[in-house]
Amino acid sequence: MMKHKILMLFAALSMTFVAVAQDVQMEQAQADVAEVAATVNNEQVWDEANTAYINANYPRAVELYHSIEEQGLASAKLYYNMGNAYFKMDDMGHAILYYNKALRLAPGDADIRYNLDVANSYTKDRIQVVPELFVSRWVRTVRQMISGNAWAVLSLVLFAVMLVAVMAYLLVQNLLFRKIGFFVAIVTLLLFVLTTAFAVVERRHATSPTEAIVMRASVSVKSAPEKAATDMFVLHEGTKVHVGEQVEEWIEVTIADGNKGWLEERAIEMID
Repeated sequence: MMKHKILMLFAALSMTFVAVAQDVQMEQAQADVAEVAATVNNEQVWDEANTAYINANYPRAVELYHSIEEQGLASAKLYYNMGNAYFKMDDMGHAILYYNKALRLAPGDADIRYNLDVANSYTKDRIQVVPELFVSRWVRTVRQMISGNAWAVLSLVLFAVMLVAVMAYLLVQNLLFRKIGFFVAIVTLLLFVLTTAFAVVERRHATSPTEAIVMRASVSVKSAPEKAATDMFVLHEGTKVHVGEQVEEWIEVTIADGNKGWLEERAIEMID
């Protein structure tokens, strides 16, 4: 009777996660449809933009790339090309912005990360990063290797493996297979929890951006959300900041060394 109840519980959980998997697949399908639409409906614009880039007509390339973006057909490749075009125009603020946008969609892309590092080397601010524990840095690096959707799919696969292992432990009579089932169930449970946490964090970062790029040549960070407040320090174009509370047109920002203050909203652009 107890085994029957456990099996019923796992069956219910399986149905729940199948529904979640279908939602993930639906979201991925919608992304694929958007990508196909971008290829089919904007192929001419895309080719024209790339031709303009090859011919060193970077302002025209950016204009055409933006026309694709404005249709909601953004992709990592589009943002990467926009970053390259802005970089060629010596517009480091927008170059860094779009490289970051591209990296958000394709966190494991080495070319995007390399170009972003090169663009960052041109910024004026040299901010001392607050020391971070090796484990925290390693976990973040692993988490950013793939997208939130990929982590979600992986967590569902691990959950399915865990269910099979649990059923093997409960139903198989052979002692060796029961031990293997128990061990595999424990390992996959831990990995399932970890990958689910990664998926949730990456999803939250994608839907609720908390980082922005300074777009002005230089801007003073204030001690309070008002122009008459004391200047705390100065930031320059291309510097990344973490955003916090907003008061009317002012946003609280924190830089890599932990210092914080207030900037006018129009001085930055969100990485979304």
